[in-house]
Amino acid sequence: MDKKTLSRREFLRVGAFTVASAALAACRAAPTVAPTQAVQQPAEATATKPAAPAAEPTPTLAPEVPVEPTPIVNAFGECGDPLILWHGLTGADGAVFAEMLAMFAEATPEVCLRSEGIPWDLFFQKYPTAVAAGTPPDLVIFHAAEVNQMASQGLMLSMEDIMFDGTLTKDQFNSNLINQITVNGETMAVPFDNHGWVLYYNKRLLEEAGLPSDPASLPKNGAEFIEWGQQLTVDVNGKHPNEAGFDPNNVNIWAMYPTWTRYSFPTTMWQFRGGVISDDGTKATLDSPQSIAAIQYWHDMMYKYHICAPWEAYSTWSGDVYKPQRLVFMWEGTWLGGFFRDNPDLAEVTEITWINSLAPDGHQAVKFDSHIFSIPVGVDQDGIEKSKKLMLYLLQNGAYWTQAGQVPALLSVQQSPEVQAVKGVRVAAEQFNAIGRTDMAHKAFVELQTAYETAIGNALANPDEPVDQALKDGAVQIQAILDRP
Repeated sequence: MDKKTLSRREFLRVGAFTVASAALAACRAAPTVAPTQAVQQPAEATATKPAAPAAEPTPTLAPEVPVEPTPIVNAFGECGDPLILWHGLTGADGAVFAEMLAMFAEATPEVCLRSEGIPWDLFFQKYPTAVAAGTPPDLVIFHAAEVNQMASQGLMLSMEDIMFDGTLTKDQFNSNLINQITVNGETMAVPFDNHGWVLYYNKRLLEEAGLPSDPASLPKNGAEFIEWGQQLTVDVNGKHPNEAGFDPNNVNIWAMYPTWTRYSFPTTMWQFRGGVISDDGTKATLDSPQSIAAIQYWHDMMYKYHICAPWEAYSTWSGDVYKPQRLVFMWEGTWLGGFFRDNPDLAEVTEITWINSLAPDGHQAVKFDSHIFSIPVGVDQDGIEKSKKLMLYLLQNGAYWTQAGQVPALLSVQQSPEVQAVKGVRVAAEQFNAIGRTDMAHKAFVELQTAYETAIGNALANPDEPVDQALKDGAVQIQAILDRP
């Protein structure tokens, strides 16, 4: 394939995507709404400092200039035309990924490689710009959730005649995932992994509360979870939420914690048979009775039953509360392998299993996503061939990727002895294949995501305000996005 160029109209569309994509985050997003009550700080931190003497004027300081993050660059081999790979794997998973690239370079010396790990927000600025300029990298990695929007902006080559020409078959991957990355009948990417929500819980705290700690005995529905939560949540005086004198402002152990809107709330809404938009992408469903009931359940956990920390606690990552063993149930991502390796004592008392259902009837669903491979528009045939070699190597050696806590995308690799031996990855793979759902496949994905996260944040940040009004307001914004041509 020859180098491709973009028309001026396509360039403007790419630019619009660059602006919208600034909202995308690598792993965890900040709360969308400020808490209604500020977290109380120690007295010495809030005390007013004495004013400086008048004779000693305050020096004028130049404003700080934001420093652009520096990409993490790894080069393997030397040649005049290396395979250029861009990705956002810059955390603990990036170290494991770099080891895999080194393994590829050793196994494939004819292909030299330059890998650039770019923080996600910067990645989504640089990538469209590079395509528009006609200087794209040969291969990129981002998320399945973003494929539809990327493809609609003309940034991706179809993988139909590159990887799904017999080199790979689509039935080698999770079918829900393949559907998400297929746009207008063309599969636009190749999945690298599956990642998403699982349940981590503290066995010791369950046993101390007189409750069973094996996964099969956990609550099966929302009503049972409330009952367990009232037995597990304890204030500093040893009182439970259903006892007189319980102090919700001084809780020592929480049963549940507010977690990332991007995973927890789609999961819960699907369990309640609701969602953000209809399956055909034409109607906002954030204000449906099912979706409202799902978010109301979280609101009730926080402010009626007091078994979940209030929304203002969202500014603290749940792992920071789980680590000192002050949290029993933690909905979190498959990527916590490094967290538990660094905290072996915590790992000893932790069990990992499928997400528990909060729905009245116990209906199950869980959100998962994928890091995917994509070849940008403008890559020549040599770059495509080199990229194919790298993709195939990483897929076939996906068992190594479990060291980052990720589930290999190839179903055959998931069943390999090496992967089955890693309990957390095995459990996550089973769960994603059985009840996993992927996010909205829509060309305005980023806007829709921002709208629903903001609406849910508004609904949960206000203890005394109706949940339904915030979600209705959000649905109006979402419908306006869906109605655009």
